[in-house]
Amino acid sequence: MVRELYARLEIFLYAYLAMVLGCVYYLFNYIEGIPFSERAGESQLFRIFWVCLYGVLIFKVISQARTFVYLFRHSLLLLCFLFLAVASSIYNGIQLEDAIKLAMYFLTILFASWLAINLSVDDLVEALYRIGAVVLVAHVLLFPLVGSAIDYDALHRSTVLGTEPYAGVFGHKNIAGSFFAMMSLISFIRLLSSKRSRPWSALFLMLHLVALAAAGAAGAIVGLAGATVVTIGIYLAAASNRQIASVYWLAIAGLVLLMLSIPQEDMYELVGRTAGLTGRSFLWSVWPYFFWQKPWLGYGFGGFFSSLSDAPVTELTRMAPWNTVYASFENSYLDVLLQFGILGGGVYIVMMLVAIASAIRFAFGSAEGFRLVPIGLLTLTVILGINDSSLMLHNYITCAITFWCYFGPEAQLSGAEARHAPLAVRGA
Repeated sequence: MVRELYARLEIFLYAYLAMVLGCVYYLFNYIEGIPFSERAGESQLFRIFWVCLYGVLIFKVISQARTFVYLFRHSLLLLCFLFLAVASSIYNGIQLEDAIKLAMYFLTILFASWLAINLSVDDLVEALYRIGAVVLVAHVLLFPLVGSAIDYDALHRSTVLGTEPYAGVFGHKNIAGSFFAMMSLISFIRLLSSKRSRPWSALFLMLHLVALAAAGAAGAIVGLAGATVVTIGIYLAAASNRQIASVYWLAIAGLVLLMLSIPQEDMYELVGRTAGLTGRSFLWSVWPYFFWQKPWLGYGFGGFFSSLSDAPVTELTRMAPWNTVYASFENSYLDVLLQFGILGGGVYIVMMLVAIASAIRFAFGSAEGFRLVPIGLLTLTVILGINDSSLMLHNYITCAITFWCYFGPEAQLSGAEARHAPLAVRGA
């Protein structure tokens, strides 16, 4: 009976996705009576749950060892990145806590490869869609309990709806924003791809958009807008509407030129932000000073933002016009270059380009119903990485999406008969 339940619900898949999506993190705090202001990782139950998921993941990988060995043997870029990441961290004297986080980052990559090997895009989309629906209901129902009790924005900025930010049990408005942006995009693609579920897809699209707006995450709103533009353009091209697609992309190019002519302050006001981007402009301006101190191998994973008293971040804190303890440079691409240098960071950026090419090829070459999902989610991930450090967070969905697309949204692997390249797709 347990086996039948496991096969029907795929408990591991849903549990792992819920965790990397961040939608249950702060429930562990609630269960153990830890304030929501504390990090979710402070919960012992949270840590135990992750250890159990890691154990199941490793067991699943071992049970398909030959397939995974074949996949990684043909992923030279990834092997180079892993080697350079470890070498950089060892060279800089990585701390035990950061070494554990780096191992968890590698396990997230392993989970992405498991998705590519074992799950079709349609199955993954359905799993995400169901998780999104359940979380949305819980998000709304919990508003009377936590909506007025938690301050999700220390600066007390209003959302585009004119309300106070509400992130529910996500604990942080940016995590909530990324989640609802992703679910809005999935609902939109379902609306384009499936005639049977269009009424439900349209309903959830509207509800996810409202939840996104209420979260107050400006970056997620911008990311969703950009991802939607790209998704529609590729949808038109993949559907052989080449003339319409050409007109569409010309119109988008004209719109971009028009936006470039508008003063930055006016553009930021549209999403309730200022040109300083909540201190990000300062961080980005001083980043080169620190990067060029260790340009080739960087500071190692977590080496710059170490908890040591003489860590480089202490100098950054002294340079800041306000007394703030930083945990990143609020830009995934600056962070990866800072941590792994030109060598490791360069390899990572090349892998992202391979992932983009893989997702585009899947959109044009696959017969899957939701073939636009990989490029849509990856575009959202790439844009979100510009103003947050999500791509370098261990145990986070953007890391999983990036490497899922890098391996190929559906890797064609079957023992000795497997013929795999990073761009391979099922049914292409």
